[in-house]
Amino acid sequence: MYGWAGQRLKVYLTEGKIVKEPLSEDLRLNYLGGRGLNSKLLFDEIPPGIDAFSPENISMLGIGPLNGTAAPASSRWTVSAKSPMTGGLGDGNGGGDAATELKFAGYDQISIYGRSPKPVYLWIHDDKVELRDATHLWGKTTGETHRQLVKDLGDREVREFSIGPAGENLVRFAKVFANITRTGGKGGMGAVWGSKNFKAIAVRGTGSVKIAKPQEFYQAARQAHEKLRSSLSCQVRGREGTMQLVRFISSLHSLPTRNQLEGYFEGWEKLTSEAFEAQYAVKHKGCSACPVSCGHYYRVADGPYATHGESNEYGTTYPFGPKCGIDNLAAILLMTTICDQLGMDTHSCGATISYAMECWQRGLLTVQDTENLDLSWGNADAVLQLLPKIAYRQGAFANLLAEGSQRASLKIKGSEICLRTVKGLELSAFYPGAGANTLEALAYATASRGPDHMRGGIGRYSFGLPRLTAALGGEEAVARLNLPRSYEGRGIFLAIDQDISSFFNSLNMCDFVVGAGPRKGCLSPDELARLFSTATGIEMGEDDMMKIGERISNVERAFNVREGIKRKDDTLPRPFFVEGENSWGPVGINETKFQAMLDEFYKFRGWDRDGVPARQKLEELGLGYVADQIGAKAVPDYD
Repeated sequence: MYGWAGQRLKVYLTEGKIVKEPLSEDLRLNYLGGRGLNSKLLFDEIPPGIDAFSPENISMLGIGPLNGTAAPASSRWTVSAKSPMTGGLGDGNGGGDAATELKFAGYDQISIYGRSPKPVYLWIHDDKVELRDATHLWGKTTGETHRQLVKDLGDREVREFSIGPAGENLVRFAKVFANITRTGGKGGMGAVWGSKNFKAIAVRGTGSVKIAKPQEFYQAARQAHEKLRSSLSCQVRGREGTMQLVRFISSLHSLPTRNQLEGYFEGWEKLTSEAFEAQYAVKHKGCSACPVSCGHYYRVADGPYATHGESNEYGTTYPFGPKCGIDNLAAILLMTTICDQLGMDTHSCGATISYAMECWQRGLLTVQDTENLDLSWGNADAVLQLLPKIAYRQGAFANLLAEGSQRASLKIKGSEICLRTVKGLELSAFYPGAGANTLEALAYATASRGPDHMRGGIGRYSFGLPRLTAALGGEEAVARLNLPRSYEGRGIFLAIDQDISSFFNSLNMCDFVVGAGPRKGCLSPDELARLFSTATGIEMGEDDMMKIGERISNVERAFNVREGIKRKDDTLPRPFFVEGENSWGPVGINETKFQAMLDEFYKFRGWDRDGVPARQKLEELGLGYVADQIGAKAVPDYD
């Protein structure tokens, strides 16, 4: 077998048993790895209707066929389970080099079942796999866990996936972390591990990956690396990281500000990549096999916010910065460090705190409710006091916020107006009410794991372009998608874009080298196909990529439908449907046109008016057995 390692690990915590199982050809060819492999097996193996913290929930960590090779930025991994935030599919995608180590040890996926009677971690050293006592690791931060595992195992090359105290305490937005700072598992994947008394996976691999056509693959990988290194777009990403987005998104008036009440933050210039580089950046760091190296070590040398860490991102800056009205970058870096060490998702954590801040502004919370914390916009010290309290569930108020804003709103009377959630998960990186953001609005409403900017809506024009052009009726119609406040055609565009995202996340390559397409110096479909085909020996073209992505998107939708998630859930918080004008221009989404976009999206996908995939579509994708489980109609109910 080439590319894939060819093995799954099935870890039964209740029984303390480990089973090795071959990765079937059907799973490899139809779902690739990572997200696709996880989602397919979660649908097949998780009983419908269970609680996310039940031992019946399953956590799966998967990697892709190019992990561990010289393919650029092929270091990603995906962790998945039923989400304690949404009750539907949950997953997250992270980087670093832990996935590479797992491939070198000989495994494509780890599935974790049941619940251990005591804290444990999984130790993988090539063929040797065992569960070990993690009692001495329980309560430790991600950094302490890493250092203790290196000491216990006597090998500085050990890599690990772990949770922090937030996961142990079932904070619903706890994440899984790889080597302290590389995170995955939006929607509470770290909390699922905590519910299982499962602390970490430590892995050391000494093997390698078999390549079908070594010489051809070497040439393809070399050319891909050279292209990316010479790309101006990738050079900017390497120099500035994702913090380059602060300036760009601010220029669009889409910077989520003060709990997404607006899209412009007056203090944005203090939070840019230029400000970070001038004051706190130490040096660059890249993931395994990455020519971009967008990560950065940082240090705040002194003062009340002194800290150091790695990989400050847009996704750690906007939640505690604009969303909470904070323009102090040093304080935000300390918040990032605390979240990384304690194991919390910055997106949902910052959004939940900003929700509480809006409640404070509206008089729905007082100092009696917040245990003497002043939650005025911009109060960085209050946020810093809250973070460890949330992670350890210390005090009634922090314990409530540890449930996420959706559940907190059930206890804070009248606070529904402050919610910015879809399917129970907080909105992520963009303010979707600005004039040009109709596509992102639909993407937030329909994404399979809840509202997320990485799930579609970015606009990967180079991939799926022939299908998009054919569906819309020509190049002129495609060009009209770029018009401000465009609605028509965007449902079709998003469906294709989501399928591309499904494919990328299953191949587990970084979106930075494929997502923006060759127009911005990224890899083209042909270049990506050449890497895959020469590595695995399996020919693949753009149509094959799109079909795999569509299959994965449909099995994820089926998982959610089986859990009761349908059209009623594919919407936005009410404030975003309030149309108006501000100093920049029109804001708000027209609800009638939004519903028309949703119909267009469903119809193109072959789903019925309630968002349920039709049997006809499922059978076309080799998922006929799924139809009976979700009550699928024979054909979509459109005229």
